[in-house]
Amino acid sequence: MSGTSDLLFSFLRDIFYAKSDSELDTSQLEEDYVLLGKGLSYFAHCVFQYNEYAHALARGDLDIEPPPRDNELTAPLKSLQANLKHLTWQSQQVAKGDYKQRVDFMGQFADAFNIMVEQLADRQEKLEEEIIASRKHAEAMEQSNLLLSKLTQYIPEQIFVVSADKFEVLLANDLAVHELDKAPDYLTKLMILLCGEEPLQSNQSCEVRITQDDAERYLEVNSYLIEWRGENAIALVVKDVSAEKKQMIKLEAFAYRDALTNVYNRFYGMITLNEWLESNKRFSLIFVDLDNLKYVNDKYGHKEGDIYIKNVSKHLLDYSAQTVVCRLGGDEFMLLAPESSLDDACERMEELQYAVQNDEYLSDKEFYYSISFGIVSVDENNDLSSSEMLSMADERMYEHKRARKKERQIII
Repeated sequence: MSGTSDLLFSFLRDIFYAKSDSELDTSQLEEDYVLLGKGLSYFAHCVFQYNEYAHALARGDLDIEPPPRDNELTAPLKSLQANLKHLTWQSQQVAKGDYKQRVDFMGQFADAFNIMVEQLADRQEKLEEEIIASRKHAEAMEQSNLLLSKLTQYIPEQIFVVSADKFEVLLANDLAVHELDKAPDYLTKLMILLCGEEPLQSNQSCEVRITQDDAERYLEVNSYLIEWRGENAIALVVKDVSAEKKQMIKLEAFAYRDALTNVYNRFYGMITLNEWLESNKRFSLIFVDLDNLKYVNDKYGHKEGDIYIKNVSKHLLDYSAQTVVCRLGGDEFMLLAPESSLDDACERMEELQYAVQNDEYLSDKEFYYSISFGIVSVDENNDLSSSEMLSMADERMYEHKRARKKERQIII
């Protein structure tokens, strides 16, 4: 009896510690316990299937083949897998602009998801209304100017007629003269921007940006090749569209920027990631997570937590001038670093980790700053989707986080 008990107990212990290679030799059991042994063997088989299935779902592998129907232990996980796959599809639809998606099968998460989608829909509607209003305003102004030019002999744009060879002013209306009085080099700057290395074409329309008095101005310019008193000349019709342009820039910034940190938001980040993948661009995707943020929020308040997020974002912007930094949400950031290898990215992120930990704001604080990160290097041979890359980077970030926790425990 003792031998049978030891075998059964040892096997149960293996089941508990998920030793999938463990087997029970029922031939060594007493006859009265053989049936029990066979039952335990089947139970162990089901448990091992359950564990393997659960670990796959925890890694985000939603396409894993579920265990057979006769494994009743995995029924709740199968339901969870189905719900997560449907939720993933709904999230993808929301990302494409379908704000009618709603979740009604995941309790508190469903409430949060639905509120988020409603807010996105409201924000999108307001943005579209502002853009339409801005365009209507611009169109109304253009129509008014056209009507005014037909009704009067004066045109409400700057009119220049210059010689084609030396760019000498042959004619200028009052608005054009006013611009030259304010800045004598105004026309010279304009002609350099218009001509560049290519000869100016007739009936050419373009938008140029010039800097004047330390301020940027946006000009809509129409140029025409004409003959003026027997001389080849260029006629310029210049309209200042700075106000409209700046308004559009503000609207774009609102749509693409994170309100707290002013770095790019998830929407812009995913657009950029997918564009880089489609163009076979070589880059590194870096997934960053702020350590200890919940502790800071809970103990010192969300104001300190927001400062934590903003301070880290400033350091991440130092990665390089070409790197796209975006906040995915909460304490998560994504960096897209062009022409950055895995080794380069690791070295640069270690430098930024040191900068974050030694942020001057922490000089009189009782808490610390720290980040964990995961890196995926991408080249022209990449065959992963954007979601697969993010999942891989997220998993590597957690590996980095766990490794650093072990290092701190060893030091202690």
